[in-house]
Parts: sequence; C-alpha cells; structure tokens
Amino acid sequence: TVAEVEEKERKKAPLPPFITSTLQQDANRRLGFSAKKTMTLAQRLYEGVELGEAGTTALITYMRTDSVRIADEARQAAREFIEKNFGEDHLPAKPRVFKSKGSAQDAHEAVRPVDPALTPREVKGHLPPDLQRLYTLIWERFMASQMADALFHDTLVSVAAGPALWRVKGERVVFTNGCFDLM
Repeated sequence: TVAEVEEKERKKAPLPPFITSTLQQDANRRLGFSAKKTMTLAQRLYEGVELGEAGTTALITYMRTDSVRIADEARQAAREFIEKNFGEDHLPAKPRVFKSKGSAQDAHEAVRPVDPALTPREVKGHLPPDLQRLYTLIWERFMASQMADALFHDTLVSVAAGPALWRVKGERVVFTNGCFDLM
C-alpha cells in the first residue's frame, strides 16, 4: 500500500563557468577527451580559427585559469543574448557573480566564449568535429551559468509491503535554463 506521497518544488542553480580543471574533467566525462587533447583543442580555439569572411577569430578566452570570475562586459553580453533569444524569464533577477576559491590566483577570467553571439551553430561549418564539440561544451556551460535556476517537481512515494518500506523518487523538469536549441 502507498504509505505516503511527498511532493515539492526544487530549484537548482547553474554551475559556474569552466576553469582549467573543470573543463578537462567535463571534456573527459562528456566527450571522452584526455586532458592533453582538451588543452590542445582549447589552445586552437583561443588562438583563433578561420571563420570564412570573418577571418581568423578567437572563440574562447585563455584556457589556463583557476578563476570563475568573468568580465562585466561579458556578463552583460550574455544577459542581452539570453534575453533576446530565450526571453526575460530565463534571466535571474540579478546578474550571477561566482566567487573563486581563496587559493585561486585570479589572474585570468573563467574559460568562456569571447562573443556569446558566436553560437555553436554559427561556427559549425568552420570547425572540425572535435573542435566543434569542445566549443559547444564551453559555450553552453558559460551561457547556462548566466541563466535562471532550473526548477524541478520532486515526488517521493513510500510504499509499505509487509514489514518492508520501499521508497521511490521521481523528478520532473518544470523549467530548464538549457541553451541546446541554439547549438
């Protein structure tokens, strides 16, 4: 018999933009790239790639950093892009500012796209597949870091079966801050 049903809404804040170590970890976990391959590809994105008529263009900021700080101009550009392409409901009330750990040197800002308007879709025909995948990972993480919290509806059901009590938890996404339709 169903002993109890608990329902609640839960918010989840986005992760901060990448630092070197989190970029390497996520690229390994999600893309299967080694740390060396990740940094080699990131170096190419930083130095610039040929984008047709636009010429050679740097796509990301410096990739060797231990800081999650981003420039005010970059934060504002991201907020403007989000509002224009997703709507005001995807923006937090106040701009997100992430704090670096006390041990961070903070010499460079977080790994982020130089221009949020250069979406993965915009550069797709100009990049080899692995470079495209890494740029997409960096762009999505940065843009999501500046978006509103995701909202989930959690349900916890307790089922009594004789002397045993079973619990099952389910979650349903009510609102997501994802950027995936612009890839």
